[in-house]
Amino acid sequence: MAGTSDPLKGSPPSLLLGVTGSIAAYKSLDLIRRLTDEGISTRVVATRNARPFFPFLSAEIFSNSKVETELFSGGEGKGRIRHLDLLDGADLLLVAPATANFIARISLGMADDLLSAIALSARIPILLAPAMEEAMYLHPASTEHRKRLQDRGVREILPQEGPLASGRSGMGRMAPVDRILEAVREVLARAGSPGGPLSGRNVLVSSGPTYEPLDPVRFIGNRSSGLMGMAIVKAACTLGARVTLVSGPTALTPPPGVEFHRVETAREMGQALDRLFPETDILVMAAAVSDYRPIAPLSEKKKKDGREWTLTLSENSDILKGLSARRRPDQRLVGFAAESALEVEPLIRKCRAKGVDLLVANDISKPGIGFGSSDNEALFVFSDGRSLPVPRTSKETLAFRIFENLP
Repeated sequence: MAGTSDPLKGSPPSLLLGVTGSIAAYKSLDLIRRLTDEGISTRVVATRNARPFFPFLSAEIFSNSKVETELFSGGEGKGRIRHLDLLDGADLLLVAPATANFIARISLGMADDLLSAIALSARIPILLAPAMEEAMYLHPASTEHRKRLQDRGVREILPQEGPLASGRSGMGRMAPVDRILEAVREVLARAGSPGGPLSGRNVLVSSGPTYEPLDPVRFIGNRSSGLMGMAIVKAACTLGARVTLVSGPTALTPPPGVEFHRVETAREMGQALDRLFPETDILVMAAAVSDYRPIAPLSEKKKKDGREWTLTLSENSDILKGLSARRRPDQRLVGFAAESALEVEPLIRKCRAKGVDLLVANDISKPGIGFGSSDNEALFVFSDGRSLPVPRTSKETLAFRIFENLP
């Protein structure tokens, strides 16, 4: 939330940067420079396969430390356990780029070189930035290895689509340095906040679509996947909050410890939120609630009869506006707005009409963001008339930005 301390101030954070044998390793040099500029102490551990792609001397100059490669050394550190020495005092292990081979080895618990031994011994957060050909990234074995690591708490910084080393284009290009740096900042922020900045706070999140039945088979719905709402749930949990999720129909499962209420219609969502709201400190209304519902849904499936089917729809009540009308002064409310164009003045008026502290506006006309996508971009609009554009980033990053900027 606004006013929290900068996670990168105070004692310098310490990061271990793992570099593996991908052509994307050249980007890690810029990453080292950027991390150093942020005041993050960085030590580099490279695999032997990284040597053809990675400029060791430049990395040592930028990081002001030796690039480590050997698990066993007869020189410096003789008689000590090298991988544990490097972990001492480290706040984060970042592997960028992470090849399919490296991901598979640590998924299987192998520790046959310095970097994999560090990964297997680490009791600190681990971030992986995969880089590989699309066929390798999407292969069932790679998918299984990444899923296994995610279940163990390892976070993946999703690759992007673009030109690959083969000359083809597809998914598997390492995430941009800016996005990797954002993920690093988020992890260090959480590590530097004992109990989390939302510790003791109750966060209520609505997510997903709502379905309004036409008959027992058909319904009116929308394209919401629930990914943004789930990202907000995970961010709130990480920041130490007690989290309750009210979700329309999605295939997503919330993290352990989250109180979960599954609903289907807008009325059901409104009733659940109305019941839970009094005990809430922060409400984030990320659900895409249906604006209309059929006045007279059929009790039996309508069969085709060669004639037009005319529907009469009734407008659903505005759940968020109703809740804001009875909010306590200490409660904070966040709303979402899916718009075809982002115009600041109308959005400020909408923010005030909804009675929310922060309105997160998305431009649904832009491809590759929003419904069903792992990325998003937004315009934050505040009730005091301020606005803040958030460039395209992962939904996870956007979720943390919401809490950081909540007045």
